[in-house]
Amino acid sequence: MKTRPSAYARSLSGVTLAVGMAFLAGCSNMTMVEYPNYHVAEVESFKTYGAPSRIMMVEVHDRENLVTPETWASALSNHGYPPRIDFITDAGDLAPNQTLRDGYRVVVAVSPSQTTMGEKMCTSPETTDYPADTTRIPVRIAFCAGDSPISELRAHFIKDEFEQHLIENGDTIIYQLFPRYIRDDDDHRCGMRRADC
Repeated sequence: MKTRPSAYARSLSGVTLAVGMAFLAGCSNMTMVEYPNYHVAEVESFKTYGAPSRIMMVEVHDRENLVTPETWASALSNHGYPPRIDFITDAGDLAPNQTLRDGYRVVVAVSPSQTTMGEKMCTSPETTDYPADTTRIPVRIAFCAGDSPISELRAHFIKDEFEQHLIENGDTIIYQLFPRYIRDDDDHRCGMRRADC
């Protein structure tokens, strides 16, 4: 038997929505990291398998090079659930006792084309010039295994504070890309697999 929410519950949800919208309206100068999309039911074992020496490549595509690939690597390193990963941009930076798992990497597309998502993030990411009048730059980030994405997310960085906000949000990005577990129990409130559902 279905029950209707009480007037109190409806009122409370309306207040919560209003407060949330007011909060977001006040955050116009903040970087926004959207909920990720997972292409598998579990990410943690892929992370562990993909970085046997706790080292992984980050591949950055950015036509205007607003932030260097090395800054991306540093900002994303040593966050998330253990074992934590260090990111590098050049295989020549490996220590003698470290190895890379072929094909496993994080791919970043700054100002991606409209079609750069899903498999295209891993096979042929395309980027565009930043619009001249933009204040926010869209970014897509994916954890790839060969030609297939395991997880991916989208963020919107404030152009004038891009590097600072990247450093501040590195931990959020890694926690989203590499969750410890993903709930997928047909909970209709979730809609899709989400680490925080």
